[in-house]
Amino acid sequence: MNEDYTVINREIIIDAPIENVFSAVSDQDQLTHWFPDIAVLEKREGGRVSFKFWRSEDNNLDKVHEMNGKIIKFIPNRELSYTWHFQSKPEFNKETIVTWRFESLGKEKTKVILRHSGFTEDERQQYNEHSEGWTWFVNRLGNYLTKGEP
Repeated sequence: MNEDYTVINREIIIDAPIENVFSAVSDQDQLTHWFPDIAVLEKREGGRVSFKFWRSEDNNLDKVHEMNGKIIKFIPNRELSYTWHFQSKPEFNKETIVTWRFESLGKEKTKVILRHSGFTEDERQQYNEHSEGWTWFVNRLGNYLTKGEP
């Protein structure tokens, strides 16, 4: 079986209302509880997105990473999509797209589908690094919403 190294897909079902889950992914103040250390997310199509990550005890980042982008789609409680361009990785100087989709499975349960697309077959290292990172952060999102801590 050939693995597709062009798109990263993650799904998680979280025991929380869809409004809470969408807020955790789209509100810049909540984002810093489970995702980047500093977040800017302008809640509108065409709005700016900027995330900064740095090394901490519980992840394996080797330096400060900065990502910038623009919001492509902003549909409250349904979808958030933005471009993703690492400023701190000159060896990966391209734009990819991160899309979050949200599906209510009842009052207190939400399915979250993350898709990070735009990699090419020859960018396996970048794909692998992002893939590992998304596994880490999607789990932190679930913990943040269900336990109040990442």
